[in-house]
Amino acid sequence: MEYIFMSADASVLEDVYALIDQRIAWMDEVGIRQWNVTNYWDAYPKSYYVHQMNLGNLYILKKAEDNKVVGAIVLLEEDSRWNDCSDVSAYYLHNFVTDSRVKGAGEIILESVHELAVRNKKTRVRLDCAIDNVRLNHYYENKGYVFAGQCADGPYIGNKREKRLESS
Repeated sequence: MEYIFMSADASVLEDVYALIDQRIAWMDEVGIRQWNVTNYWDAYPKSYYVHQMNLGNLYILKKAEDNKVVGAIVLLEEDSRWNDCSDVSAYYLHNFVTDSRVKGAGEIILESVHELAVRNKKTRVRLDCAIDNVRLNHYYENKGYVFAGQCADGPYIGNKREKRLESS
């Protein structure tokens, strides 16, 4: 299966919103307490995604054969959860969502972000994930993201993780 990672435009926003709703329902089904218990849409309303799209920060992953959107992510160049943004050239991954029925979509997005980061001369890729989501923390650790402290945002407490890029 071929996929395309690209900047989002207005034509895919409803698809991104549907992915988020699907992922929230999936969290309820499997017993993960994250977006489904933190009023996600209040913290990140649809207007947030429009704004990020207009800034060029919203990216999607779509199937090449039918253009179905199977993932989305917001890439920032600064993040208040990290206090060394001015000293480090990095992408900060936020609002990372994939279709739970599409195996490997998250890995393709991570690989695509790494390629984009290297092209744009970033030295690191950074993210955070819920402190109590053991499975996701292990996933990122296995992908080379090392623990770099903790952060808090309202009811959310996360582990900060970063991956140094080979070109750094």
